[in-house]
Amino acid sequence: MSPGTLTEQSTVGIRAVEEIRDALDRIARQAPKAGPRRQGVAAAYRWALSPREDVPIQRSAPVPADPLLRLMAEERLALASWHDERLTPGDRRYARGVAQALGWILGYTPRCP
Repeated sequence: MSPGTLTEQSTVGIRAVEEIRDALDRIARQAPKAGPRRQGVAAAYRWALSPREDVPIQRSAPVPADPLLRLMAEERLALASWHDERLTPGDRRYARGVAQALGWILGYTPRCP
């Protein structure tokens, strides 16, 4: 997630850029009208591939300058949102998808959502 283009980098977190692109393509093919969780997964993949895109969860908190810390902070915020009972069930499912996708990108889980 450097400020450069993706052709200048080969990984995001621990995943190869191509792995993330393949996962995003798979999501798009499997569920073109996906529910909130899959929408969250896709949003996280798009943001990880293009950090200038809209951040999936980020609220008004300061954004860390380090790209890896940005991924980690967003994953933590998504986890907190997933478990926040004040949010609607749809918003919580969306946050779950974001957390699962970013967790995979960061290497917290070997399972690609």
